[in-house]
Amino acid sequence: MDEARLTRARRRSVAQTAAAIGLVLVLVGALMYALTSREESRALNSELGRVLAMAEDVDDPPPGQFLARRQPDAGPVEVTPGAPPGLVRVLDEAVARRSGRYDTDAGDDRPVRVVVARRADGSRWAVAADLAPLRRRQGQLGLALLAAELAGLAGALVAATLLARRAVAPLATALALQRRFVADASHELRTPLTVLHTRAQLLARRAADQPPERLTAQLDQLVADTRALGEVVEDLLVSAAAEHQPLPQAEVDLAGTAREVVASMAPYAAQRQVELRLDAPGPVLVRGAPTALRRAVTALVDNAIGHVPPDGHVTVRVGHRAGRVVAEVVDDGVGLDPAEADRLFDRFAHGSSGTGRRFGLGLALVQQVAGAHRGTVEVTGAKGRGATFTLVLPPA
Repeated sequence: MDEARLTRARRRSVAQTAAAIGLVLVLVGALMYALTSREESRALNSELGRVLAMAEDVDDPPPGQFLARRQPDAGPVEVTPGAPPGLVRVLDEAVARRSGRYDTDAGDDRPVRVVVARRADGSRWAVAADLAPLRRRQGQLGLALLAAELAGLAGALVAATLLARRAVAPLATALALQRRFVADASHELRTPLTVLHTRAQLLARRAADQPPERLTAQLDQLVADTRALGEVVEDLLVSAAAEHQPLPQAEVDLAGTAREVVASMAPYAAQRQVELRLDAPGPVLVRGAPTALRRAVTALVDNAIGHVPPDGHVTVRVGHRAGRVVAEVVDDGVGLDPAEADRLFDRFAHGSSGTGRRFGLGLALVQQVAGAHRGTVEVTGAKGRGATFTLVLPPA
């Protein structure tokens, strides 16, 4: 439905743009035709006026023109020899008219222009010119302008199509973003909400029969579930912001960020019997969004803890390497297949090693945050030998 609306909007934009350009071309072409035709008509009038002023007899007018003269004594009308009968009639009538200019038909669908003048000696002169060459040139000009307008209209259609695509592209991007955000939200929130709802129902049913210490433990689990749900929502928001909004350019101590993440994740690691270590002599400064960078490091640590068996180790190192700032998260867990390294950054990817844990938005979020900060994410490891995920960023 939405694609159909976008298609209709694009087509409507193309039609409106092409119609506007076509109208402009028609108006410009009509103006050019009118001005050119009027100028040629004026040139013909000037030429006929010169012929009348310079003529001494009717025997030798310019090609395509015919002269007539009536002497002051109102004698017979002299007409250029060889003039067609229709032109003789037109010229005979012209010398009897007042001075001026007019167009008429000399018969056989032959339009002519006639100019009449009276000289100081009392003689009356008339000259007639065949309008066929002028009309032919005007027709050729009209065809040329029509061809130019059709070519311009074709170009306008192409330009309008390109402009419409560029104009609608942000709408399509926004629609895709909206759909993906809804899909991500529904996918990521379904399980935490189900667990939260189930635990709340059980707690409500057993509240009257459970001892206080048992209720306290279950309430702690409920709080943990709500915290996990909040982290999922924060991941979704950070993911959208990192991909489609300009990030702030605040100065961030990545070593300090790593210390905060390790401190907040330590209870979770201890619950899973995983030793979480930190090697971050600071400060190590980068520029970007503190919240996005914290979520990225948290996602890497959470991923490592989830792939380490009990009594395993996860180490977070922050420092410099080859002029870049690096944040490494090293674990000695189930490892990974190097051939799957790129696929691990797809949304909701599953690993084939170990428990096949679902990655959700975690690693995809890390890659988005890295790209938004003009950095990269590197991954190394082998099956059964742990893995190292490295966030590489430019220094501040």
